[in-house]
Amino acid sequence: MLRLTRLVIGSAAVFLGGVLLAQAPKDYSDGYFPLKPKTKWTYKVQDQNIEVVVAGTEKVGTDECTKVDTLVNGKVVASELYTVRVDGVYRVKVKDDKIDPPVKVLQLPVKKGDSWDVKSKVGTQQVSGTFKLKDDKAKLKIMDKDVEAVHVEGAELDVAGTKTTVQMWFVKDKGIVKLSYKIQEAVSDLELTKFDAPAGPTN
Repeated sequence: MLRLTRLVIGSAAVFLGGVLLAQAPKDYSDGYFPLKPKTKWTYKVQDQNIEVVVAGTEKVGTDECTKVDTLVNGKVVASELYTVRVDGVYRVKVKDDKIDPPVKVLQLPVKKGDSWDVKSKVGTQQVSGTFKLKDDKAKLKIMDKDVEAVHVEGAELDVAGTKTTVQMWFVKDKGIVKLSYKIQEAVSDLELTKFDAPAGPTN
């Protein structure tokens, strides 16, 4: 179980890192990423809790990025940078490794059936495949509430030579509420169990 947990967290570090997404100076995100500093998400994967915190901002080239830290047992295990452009949400950097080119994790504006290719390098790791927006009104239960979510799937992605399928569910005003990973034959889910947002406007 420990090995599977490490694989899931490692795969998340390649694609999503802190599994949260950044906010641009202009709100291109259609409300799916209302992030402010100190916003915190708590996810459960098997018997492990993972916390994700918006930790600040940083500029990379012409992109205004948001820094997101992922914590396990109170310790930062990953830090990533994300930016929102007119056409989507991009992951720009993980730790000290620039993602070249940045990986788009959500096409904007949201439209069922849209797909986009990914072919990037993260450090020495190659990442390639195709994401598809499978549903813009998916039904699921999160934190004992019925919600309507945008469902994105990256099927049979190649992550450093390992076949990985990633599914993500986005909810307005919450960001990512659920992730599902299939790494070779091992399957694991991360699900939002707590959401803490600072009071006040999100922009």
